[in-house]
Amino acid sequence: MGVKVYYYMVAAVLGFGLLLPQHGRQKKVYITLMAILHTFLCGWRYMYLTGDLRKYAWGYYTIPEFGWFSEEVFNGGRNFGFFWLQKLFSTWTDGDFQIFLIFIAIVTELAVAIIIYRYSPAPWLSYLLWNCFAFYVFGFSAIKQALAMGLLMLAFVGIMEKQPVKFVIWTVLAGCIHTPALIFLPAYWLARSQLNIQKLLAYTVCAALIFVFRNQIVTFISSFYYDETDYANNTQLGGRFLMIVALLIAGVVFRGFSGKNFTKLMNLMLAAAIIQMFSGFDNIFSRLTDYYFQFLILYLPMMFYPEKDELLQNAYPTRRLALTARQRTAALCCVMLLACLYYYRTILSVTSAIEVDDYLNYRFCWEVPAE
Repeated sequence: MGVKVYYYMVAAVLGFGLLLPQHGRQKKVYITLMAILHTFLCGWRYMYLTGDLRKYAWGYYTIPEFGWFSEEVFNGGRNFGFFWLQKLFSTWTDGDFQIFLIFIAIVTELAVAIIIYRYSPAPWLSYLLWNCFAFYVFGFSAIKQALAMGLLMLAFVGIMEKQPVKFVIWTVLAGCIHTPALIFLPAYWLARSQLNIQKLLAYTVCAALIFVFRNQIVTFISSFYYDETDYANNTQLGGRFLMIVALLIAGVVFRGFSGKNFTKLMNLMLAAAIIQMFSGFDNIFSRLTDYYFQFLILYLPMMFYPEKDELLQNAYPTRRLALTARQRTAALCCVMLLACLYYYRTILSVTSAIEVDDYLNYRFCWEVPAE
């Protein structure tokens, strides 16, 4: 199949988005179809599609040899939930790594489907963003973080439903799978903070203070990934940070600080921008940003459909977009084209030195002879 499979998926998202209802209970048909397609493509991929998957597979095959609280499995409490899950599945499936990948794909895509069904006023746009901003293809390789991100989507339900206990449980479970996911713990209180100009300025001041102590923060957080760090010489903010800031500005212009649900998502985007500031030191901060930035799949749809945001959660009245229906359609077409262009330039057109084990060389599990 190769890289063409990703084009086919985007075409399916847009094509079925035009053909199937996007509102009310009827949108369940579209979301169910998308969940099945995304789960199938992700779960039944060749299990050594990337170099990272080979490393995960090796650990999966060897982990039954060690005890539950051994250094190889418990790992000092760091990511122990993932290793326990590996040990459990490896023992039950007699080392069948493909079943483990299918399980992770099901959990992740089910979580995506749940929040899109509950909170997105435009499921087609949510799935387009899920693909084009590479949250989906990221899970083809980084399965540990992908699983944690899926669990944090379930934690997000706790934010929206005012259930802090549910939020904490899902976030802690995500942290057991991937320890850096605990960076999402403040999200419940951040998201529920009512935004205004004064608080936006306070966020800016906090961001500046954080940047002053960037070296110490970078060293501490990076210790969860690496044993040694040296980042002090790189202070670039990068294009992704500017993109998040542009999205925040667009949210203020089109929606202001009205709308209870949209404000929650804007708070999460602000947190994503602050974390992304450190990406110039090391790429791991872009990965940390994804724990917050993945909710872009709800942020943009709510920005363009404020009236449906109000209907979803019976929030207090939101300020309407100053766009006619035709203008909104034109704006959505621009977003669609820009998202697809971003996907192509940052993901699909990237050449890799690894010609065989690479996600761009997509293959189903049955297309490759067993090794």
